[in-house]
Amino acid sequence: MIRADPREMTRVLTNLLVNAIRHTPQEGNVHVVAAPEAGGALLAVADGCGGIPEADLACVFDTAWRGPRERGLDTGSGAGLGLAIVRSIVEAHQGQVSVVNTKRGCRFEVRLPTPAKASGPWPDRG
Repeated sequence: MIRADPREMTRVLTNLLVNAIRHTPQEGNVHVVAAPEAGGALLAVADGCGGIPEADLACVFDTAWRGPRERGLDTGSGAGLGLAIVRSIVEAHQGQVSVVNTKRGCRFEVRLPTPAKASGPWPDRG
């Protein structure tokens, strides 16, 4: 069980999915995992983009970062705000977001703490 603003978490998932779909070739796959883990919960979105250059991994959550043209399809669209927004929302929920390269692409991982470890400002929506 985590404590989170459903609207904001929907925006996180939407931004991650839109990016994954945008950068995965038509015959590729996008995988989503949501699972409990020690101290919280994991939400992961994996794509088939071919990966992000290692030198760029530290920059992907920066405002206006759009990645190299060779990364995938349709890189000219967007303002480079989606992942910066994801980071902002996740950190506001006292969580962490990261990205790692996988065999076929990359995997964005959002980790959110359980209520005992979080003291966020969200009212109970019960």
